[in-house]
Amino acid sequence: MTDSTNGNEDRLESNEEIASMAQPASRTPFATAKRLERARELARAFAVAQNNASLYPPSHPLVVQSNADLVAAVSGIMDIGFEDVTINVYKGTLFIENHVLPEESVTHRKLIEDLLAREISSVTLDMSFGEADASALAALLNEGGISDIDASIAFLEARGASAVKVAETTELDEEVREAESRQNKMDARKDYDQGVGLMRDVETQVKLGKVFEVAPLQSLVSNLLDNLFKDPAAVLGLTAIKSHDDYTLNHSINVCILSLSLGASLGLDAESLKSLGLSALLYDLGKVRIPEDILNKEGPLSADEWQIVKSHATEGADLLKRIQLVDQMPMVVAYEHHQRHDMQGYPEVQAPSEQHLFSKVVALCDAYDAMTTRRPFRREIRPDKALAVLMQGRNKAYDPSLTKALVAMLGIYPMGAVVRMSDGAVGVVFRVNRDDLLRPRIKQLIDPAGRWLEQPVTIDLRLISAQSGTFSLSITECIPAVEAGIDDVWQYL
Repeated sequence: MTDSTNGNEDRLESNEEIASMAQPASRTPFATAKRLERARELARAFAVAQNNASLYPPSHPLVVQSNADLVAAVSGIMDIGFEDVTINVYKGTLFIENHVLPEESVTHRKLIEDLLAREISSVTLDMSFGEADASALAALLNEGGISDIDASIAFLEARGASAVKVAETTELDEEVREAESRQNKMDARKDYDQGVGLMRDVETQVKLGKVFEVAPLQSLVSNLLDNLFKDPAAVLGLTAIKSHDDYTLNHSINVCILSLSLGASLGLDAESLKSLGLSALLYDLGKVRIPEDILNKEGPLSADEWQIVKSHATEGADLLKRIQLVDQMPMVVAYEHHQRHDMQGYPEVQAPSEQHLFSKVVALCDAYDAMTTRRPFRREIRPDKALAVLMQGRNKAYDPSLTKALVAMLGIYPMGAVVRMSDGAVGVVFRVNRDDLLRPRIKQLIDPAGRWLEQPVTIDLRLISAQSGTFSLSITECIPAVEAGIDDVWQYL
């Protein structure tokens, strides 16, 4: 069965063009040789200020000059789009923002050791950073009596260094964070599986002509929403779960999650999100009344079959009207979700009209999940291509602002996308970097020679090679999970 609601433009925009349009305003990544040099200058200035403070009194010209140089280096970072800058130490390596500095991590070993000796693994400097702050920070790293984070914070506060914030990230913190992340992921999966069961019950009840219970669905939406606020990645990652046998059921849950995530990114309040979520679960209910041989038909539909398929919008609205829901939005969305942004879809309207916001959101999320799922009558479309198709249809089938918001939320390569990198290695996208939609974080599973790794290797594609001053790796293409031999991408998210 084919149901195309896309625009009729000939050319799909490139991933780079789409990213430039959808890229949200955010921190500027270190992505050029100039920015790399600014990061190195800051690391050098920090180390020199610390070293001079250990050799000379505060009034010595070299100390005064090195403090001024540190202030200038921080100012240089602010000049390229930052309101503050964070220096991190992780596993003995120096980072400035998201940029690893391998050479400086060796050259400035004493700086790293003195930070860690005071339980400091993060130093954030804001725009008001001045010479008094630089002096206090350098003095802290030369104060022999300080060996913990609390004393470090107190030292800076006593000297009025308000532009300096230090923090600690211990191995225990990392373990706790990882444990919480695993638990959040399992809680979200439990809700997902429960949701599939609930939607199966709804489908059965409707086929039998019975009235289904709405309360369990409302509880499901509330649970998904709670988990979304707690750990967005854990919930959004569930949409990577695809079932070819239970397509309709999984599709409803995926559209619900995508709609909740998009609605939350738009700033909808909790009650509105609950209404949107319930609408997204039930919008396609009318398809229960469409024969399965038509829904799963390979090839184009006949004119009569197409009329039957189109009836699912009015059938769904009628079913929901009979339930007499207090919330009318599920009925509205069921009726409107195929009318398109330009109102050239179905059911046809006589008077000038416009889709409700919820209908626009659900229509967009419905199209994305449908395109990226394999069906009996067609192969799945790779995620980046699906987003390009949606962008092609903006102003026609889809609301342009919402389409860009969806791309900004998902990234050009969404969570769960299987990608090949420029060195030939293959991995799964497990996090989207909001500051660079083209460069997500990857779990590499297969090396450039095609061998499976014993353990996944985490790669942040924003990082720049210290030798070349350019990106170390980039994505060359999305590939089907089955082509890479990956049965379940969700386990890697």
